[in-house]
Amino acid sequence: MGAVDVQADGEHRYAATLTTAGGVSSEHVVTCDERVLAVAGATPAEEPVLVRRVLEVLVRAADEAEAAGRPSALPAVLDLDALDRERPDLLPGLPLH
Repeated sequence: MGAVDVQADGEHRYAATLTTAGGVSSEHVVTCDERVLAVAGATPAEEPVLVRRVLEVLVRAADEAEAAGRPSALPAVLDLDALDRERPDLLPGLPLH
Protein backbone atom coordinates (compact mmCIF):
# COMPACT_ATOMS: atom_id res chain seq x y z
CA MET A 1 0.00 0.00 0.00
CA GLY A 2 1.02 3.57 -0.58
CA ALA A 3 1.79 6.01 2.19
CA VAL A 4 -0.22 8.67 3.99
CA ASP A 5 1.37 11.64 5.75
CA VAL A 6 -1.18 13.90 7.43
CA GLN A 7 -0.81 16.83 9.82
CA ALA A 8 -3.27 19.21 11.45
CA ASP A 9 -3.44 22.54 9.62
CA GLY A 10 -6.09 24.45 11.55
CA GLU A 11 -9.50 23.66 13.01
CA HIS A 12 -11.07 20.74 11.09
CA ARG A 13 -8.36 21.15 8.43
CA TYR A 14 -5.43 18.87 7.57
CA ALA A 15 -2.51 18.91 5.14
CA ALA A 16 -1.83 15.54 3.58
CA THR A 17 0.65 13.97 1.22
CA LEU A 18 -0.47 10.74 -0.41
CA THR A 19 2.07 8.50 -2.13
CA THR A 20 0.90 5.53 -4.17
CA ALA A 21 2.69 2.19 -4.17
CA GLY A 22 4.08 3.23 -7.56
CA GLY A 23 5.71 6.30 -6.01
CA VAL A 24 3.33 9.00 -7.29
CA SER A 25 2.88 11.72 -4.63
CA SER A 26 0.16 14.33 -4.36
CA GLU A 27 -0.60 17.11 -1.89
CA HIS A 28 -4.08 17.62 -0.45
CA VAL A 29 -6.05 19.73 1.98
CA VAL A 30 -8.61 17.72 3.92
CA THR A 31 -11.57 19.33 5.64
CA CYS A 32 -13.81 17.75 8.21
CA ASP A 33 -16.70 19.08 10.29
CA GLU A 34 -18.96 18.19 13.19
CA ARG A 35 -21.53 16.48 10.92
CA VAL A 36 -18.86 14.17 9.56
CA LEU A 37 -17.81 13.24 13.09
CA ALA A 38 -21.42 12.43 13.99
CA VAL A 39 -21.91 10.27 10.87
CA ALA A 40 -18.70 8.37 11.62
CA GLY A 41 -19.54 8.03 15.32
CA ALA A 42 -16.28 9.80 16.18
CA THR A 43 -15.43 12.18 18.98
CA PRO A 44 -13.54 15.42 18.30
CA ALA A 45 -10.41 13.74 19.70
CA GLU A 46 -10.79 10.96 17.10
CA GLU A 47 -11.00 13.38 14.17
CA PRO A 48 -7.30 12.99 13.17
CA VAL A 49 -7.71 9.19 13.20
CA LEU A 50 -10.84 9.43 11.05
CA VAL A 51 -9.05 11.66 8.53
CA ARG A 52 -6.12 9.21 8.37
CA ARG A 53 -8.45 6.22 7.86
CA VAL A 54 -10.28 7.97 5.02
CA LEU A 55 -6.96 8.85 3.37
CA GLU A 56 -5.80 5.24 3.70
CA VAL A 57 -8.93 4.10 1.85
CA LEU A 58 -8.31 6.68 -0.87
CA VAL A 59 -4.64 5.79 -1.32
CA ARG A 60 -5.58 2.08 -1.57
CA ALA A 61 -8.08 2.99 -4.30
CA ALA A 62 -5.39 5.04 -6.05
CA ASP A 63 -3.02 2.05 -5.82
CA GLU A 64 -5.64 -0.22 -7.42
CA ALA A 65 -6.33 2.28 -10.20
CA GLU A 66 -2.61 2.71 -10.84
CA ALA A 67 -2.09 -1.07 -10.99
CA ALA A 68 -4.96 -1.36 -13.50
CA GLY A 69 -3.49 1.40 -15.67
CA ARG A 70 -6.25 3.91 -14.84
CA PRO A 71 -5.68 7.47 -13.68
CA SER A 72 -5.85 7.85 -9.92
CA ALA A 73 -6.05 11.61 -9.49
CA LEU A 74 -7.63 12.85 -6.28
CA PRO A 75 -8.83 16.44 -5.86
CA ALA A 76 -6.50 18.92 -4.20
CA VAL A 77 -9.20 19.64 -1.59
CA LEU A 78 -10.85 16.62 -0.01
CA ASP A 79 -14.02 17.70 1.76
CA LEU A 80 -15.11 14.77 3.94
CA ASP A 81 -18.67 16.13 4.10
CA ALA A 82 -18.92 16.03 0.29
CA LEU A 83 -17.23 12.62 0.22
CA ASP A 84 -19.83 11.31 2.67
CA ARG A 85 -22.61 12.50 0.37
CA GLU A 86 -20.99 10.65 -2.56
CA ARG A 87 -20.16 7.51 -0.57
CA PRO A 88 -22.52 7.31 2.42
CA ASP A 89 -21.30 3.82 3.30
CA LEU A 90 -17.67 4.88 3.80
CA LEU A 91 -17.52 6.82 7.07
CA PRO A 92 -19.73 4.64 9.29
CA GLY A 93 -17.68 1.54 8.42
CA LEU A 94 -14.23 2.91 9.22
CA PRO A 95 -12.52 1.50 12.31
CA LEU A 96 -11.24 4.24 14.58
CA HIS A 97 -9.49 2.01 17.13
